[in-house]
Amino acid sequence: MNYNRIILIGRLTRDPELRTTPDGIAVVRCRIAVNRPTSGEDVADFFDVVAFRQQADFMANYATKGRLVLVEGRLQSRSYTDREGVQRRAYEIVAQTVRLLDRPRETEAEAAPTQAAVGSAGASAPSRIPAVPEPEEELEPLDEFAEENFDVEGDPFEQL
Repeated sequence: MNYNRIILIGRLTRDPELRTTPDGIAVVRCRIAVNRPTSGEDVADFFDVVAFRQQADFMANYATKGRLVLVEGRLQSRSYTDREGVQRRAYEIVAQTVRLLDRPRETEAEAAPTQAAVGSAGASAPSRIPAVPEPEEELEPLDEFAEENFDVEGDPFEQL
């Protein structure tokens, strides 16, 4: 039985660029920096990431330089010949799942609309999410370990 699964959490080192294959499949290549704690200071390891299809579209539209991302996928190696004719080997993570773990900065949030409404002219306009209103009355805190909060007759662990 073989198993190849990798999960990394790190920050994007640059904005992902969306490209397409000759067959029309969306591809994104990017790099993430993952901190590795050492005895003195944190050291960053850099990993190349490749995403295809929906994951590539998602990263191209929402992931930007500096964002904290979780990448789950498989580690893959490939060989190639560089411009000088030297045989090289590259290791990259082929992403199957990509999640953004932080919120965009203020300037990014204003630049990217969260929801688009298409009008009769075909133009899209960004819409803002309204702020959550304050509650009208303040609720008392619930003591979650008080006996009256449990609807159980007797102690189910008594027999153990």
